[in-house]
Amino acid sequence: MSFRDEGSDWLDTDNNPKKKSSVPKTPAESFKALISRIDTLPPLSNVAQKILAMYAGEDDDIDVRKLARLIESDTVLTANILGMINDPKMGFTNKITSVSQAITLFGTKIVKGFVLSFVMKEHLKPNMAPYGVSNEKFNDMCHLQAALLFQWYMKVDMKKAQILVPLALIMETGKVIFAQEMNESDYAHLFTEELYFAKNMQEVEKKYSDTSSYFLGGLLFEHWNFSFRYINLMKSLDFDEGLEVEQKELDILNIIRLAVNVKGFLTKETLKNACELLRTLELDEADFMRSALRIKNAYEDGKRAKA
Repeated sequence: MSFRDEGSDWLDTDNNPKKKSSVPKTPAESFKALISRIDTLPPLSNVAQKILAMYAGEDDDIDVRKLARLIESDTVLTANILGMINDPKMGFTNKITSVSQAITLFGTKIVKGFVLSFVMKEHLKPNMAPYGVSNEKFNDMCHLQAALLFQWYMKVDMKKAQILVPLALIMETGKVIFAQEMNESDYAHLFTEELYFAKNMQEVEKKYSDTSSYFLGGLLFEHWNFSFRYINLMKSLDFDEGLEVEQKELDILNIIRLAVNVKGFLTKETLKNACELLRTLELDEADFMRSALRIKNAYEDGKRAKA
């Protein structure tokens, strides 16, 4: 397994950890502990399993009415999906009030992402302190990544965006598992302290576990029988595993995680890093920046409204 030397600059954190003295586990020991955490996770709920089973074939063949009825059979799932869709960052000015309306506007592929995001929240109880962010900020990050991919790439390639937006919503989930392991150790402060100064978070994760949170996310998706496409993309973001992936899809996800990550949400520096990669890929920088700034303004307006 060869590590991909790709990452983003880290600019700010929410926490300054207290120091303790402790000796970390070896990376191999940490990796085994992380795998054990995934292996002991319970199966998905019946409703979630039925919904995901509908996506086993081609997403375009899904019975929209059946999908809407399944989602609406779980009132908590319905409320969460409508809440995510009506987030100002998604860019809709008119309120979406029903699952059927959401499916009509977004399509079945993107609605699948909202379902997966809810499933992750139900099964994984986050405490993101080791990454220097609050749970709320972590949740915002995931939504911003999906919103950016949606607003930007739907104009470039709608079909590919519909595939990748759901993954953008959940691609940081491996960090929840990683944070659980760090939180239960005596050396979380060491991990957080190194992240505070690091330019490449994945290198710090690898130092502590021989893996990265994205590869861990791929293993988590495998545990819950998500699509091979999502599993392979996650495993290949940081490591060259020789899996069947499309490089263009990896590039898009890399741009998103450069622009929005736990050390900066669409900041001057993170956008600069993303645009550098955009230019090497000969993608339109102006279109990307328009979408990024629109989402950033909506996010900051939302924060001010809550204050």
